[in-house]
Amino acid sequence: MIHLKLSDEKSHKFYTLLIQKDLFGKWSLLRQWGKIGTNGQVQIDTFDSYEEARAVQEKLVKEKRRKGYRGVTG
Repeated sequence: MIHLKLSDEKSHKFYTLLIQKDLFGKWSLLRQWGKIGTNGQVQIDTFDSYEEARAVQEKLVKEKRRKGYRGVTG
């Protein structure tokens, strides 16, 4: 699971990504995002392979990092 956070004078947001196998043998990329302190929104995309899901996850992480999001530790 990848946890990212953007916290500055204007924004306090989070972005979480999780890849997992579903009951039908497909791979799901779960994304959750919103303001820190809320449940936010959730989107689930399904892929035929782990590699496809991982490629999309990496692309999304790069986009968020360019916008100023940083990894959360602990």
